Amino acid sequence: MFSAVIGVLEKIREDRDENLIGGAQGLLINILKFEFVFNLHLMKKVLAITNELSKALQRKDQDIVNAMNLVEVTKKRLQEMREVGFDHFLDEVKSFCEKYDIDVPNMTDSFESRPKRRGSDITNEHRYKHGLFNSMLDFQL
Repeated sequence: MFSAVIGVLEKIREDRDENLIGGAQGLLINILKFEFVFNLHLMKKVLAITNELSKALQRKDQDIVNAMNLVEVTKKRLQEMREVGFDHFLDEVKSFCEKYDIDVPNMTDSFESRPKRRGSDITNEHRYKHGLFNSMLDFQL
């Protein structure tokens, strides 16, 4: 599906439609960045974990005991992902990036934020693990 989106955006860019080319070019630039891919994969993973609970809570005939069990299972899976899942998750994201020739930042390098904040010398790994990955999972938990 990602390939199809890239293909459509490249086709719009090649057609040179003045009304669409700027937006297509901007989207193409942004979705071919590591941070976009990281966030996309994180959303997909969290939604996959919470999907069964979400569907169960929407049913009118929901059994409260079953719902509580699903809440507990979902929390356990999210907590496990938070505690031990980052490295595996990052490997999946890197693999995806390699497949689509997307640059992967060195995780030990300093994170370059814009605008550069004074005294905020954090690594890329800290940014992605604590600033995005853990924050998202904490929010869900």
